[in-house]
Amino acid sequence: MSSSPIEVRPHPSKGRALHATKDFPPGAVILPFTPLLLLPTVSALTSVCSHCLRPGDPRLCSSCHAAAYCDAACQAAAWKAVHSRECKALTKTIRDEERRRMLPTPTRALIQALLWGKIRDGLADLEGHVLEKRAEGDAWKDIEMMAVAGCAFSGLGRGDQDVRRAAEMLCKIQNNSFQRFDPDLNIVGLFLEPTLAMANHSCIPNAAVQFIGRDALLVAENPIRAGDEIEIAYTFYTDPLPKRREALAHYMFTCQCLRCRENLNVYQVAAISPCVNLNSQSLVPDVSKFRNHPATTSTTKQDIINQHGESAEDMADALAEVESPSERRKLLKSEYSKKKALVEEELWAVTPLPDILYRISMLYSEEENYAFALAVACLVATACDPYQYPSPYHPIRLAGLFTVANLVSHTAAATASQTSSAVPVSNNATLEQEMEETLREIDQVSLCQMLLIMILRYLPDGYGAETSLAVKARALLDDIEKLAGREKETSLIDEWRRDPSSEKSQAFFEFAVVKQVDALASLGKQVLRRDFES
Repeated sequence: MSSSPIEVRPHPSKGRALHATKDFPPGAVILPFTPLLLLPTVSALTSVCSHCLRPGDPRLCSSCHAAAYCDAACQAAAWKAVHSRECKALTKTIRDEERRRMLPTPTRALIQALLWGKIRDGLADLEGHVLEKRAEGDAWKDIEMMAVAGCAFSGLGRGDQDVRRAAEMLCKIQNNSFQRFDPDLNIVGLFLEPTLAMANHSCIPNAAVQFIGRDALLVAENPIRAGDEIEIAYTFYTDPLPKRREALAHYMFTCQCLRCRENLNVYQVAAISPCVNLNSQSLVPDVSKFRNHPATTSTTKQDIINQHGESAEDMADALAEVESPSERRKLLKSEYSKKKALVEEELWAVTPLPDILYRISMLYSEEENYAFALAVACLVATACDPYQYPSPYHPIRLAGLFTVANLVSHTAAATASQTSSAVPVSNNATLEQEMEETLREIDQVSLCQMLLIMILRYLPDGYGAETSLAVKARALLDDIEKLAGREKETSLIDEWRRDPSSEKSQAFFEFAVVKQVDALASLGKQVLRRDFES
């Protein structure tokens, strides 16, 4: 048996495929990958290090001003790897510093490939679908234009054969690279590693790619057995079928996974997920909620999903153009009202509703209305994320837990500063008063602490401590654990942490976490009904 946990094998219809050589449970790191190509996007050039891609305030290279580094160690490593070749070529061929910085990321990647034999050799066996792209007309003209630029800036020749070779290389880069995401900055770079590029696509993937510093981690999303093909998602698999097909057209294939063949909605996919049973220690521990959601069988609800589900891309683009909170609120209210049919049927997990709700929560947070932000975030964490991503190990699930925990830390501080003699809420109480009373009845500190422990428990073993999410969660948890006078609460939480599956721990978790988050999520629906439906 191979000593590597993965191997590339021929595939009868996909050309080649990545296969596991051993079993992996959900959340396990299959293998880390070091990039052959790693470059920041133009928009992120001055906000992330060009070598490690960690966010910060990097300093531009004093020679070319087209790369920036967080410290001397990264600059030295980049110089040794590829930047010494790139820097000289860019400085020599492009006199304008601004033009160097504004070179498209694929062109920069191509220049590096042309200048360094190791990169060229690494790209050699990859598929670029060159013939198909040549038939696309205008798209091929763009590729040729970038190829001409790459040849010119690298100083290695501009003949027809040189440009043809560069265009083929560029096709391989575009077809096999990953968009490097940062949880706070979104897309910050381009990542390419030839073996990882062999992983084929599925809209019901059993693995996912997560980034830590320079490296990419291939992480099991579903249980994987030795011999199984490892499949990842090339696009947002919660998008509707037409949008997924549009996004995959670039790769020159039509997905034949079960989600695509039968046009399954998000609830139907969640119902058959092998990860559902892992949710016993999640915010939705009742597996029957996954297995028996009405949208799995109701043709009425399925029709509504098909009619009103759509990508959140257009909304995100529109919001990017809006600066003031009042204008964002107006736009979000408009988007929310367009999805009235989904809201009325409580089909919260259907895209773009989760994105709308998340942005509404962030809007309340920006307005420092942390109680309302928390209520809506709890709705996302219980009614959206678990159905879109049934595995509690999924990074979006973990990010949602941190959002809730962070907002609880704000509401806990506000509640502690209030007088303890508040009167009970009457039948005519305002929503604000009802929210205030609900928060007073919750042990918010314990809730925050337990959510943070859940995050750290579900992060990838051996690598999770390096993620920005782990750093933030650990810092907040350390602050909580320094608080005095919490001996009783701490003993209960420690017992739950040691043995979460015991009957006593499960009962404690249900009361301290699940029940409280569910109560806040119910208030989140009221918040939306009052502020975004009227």
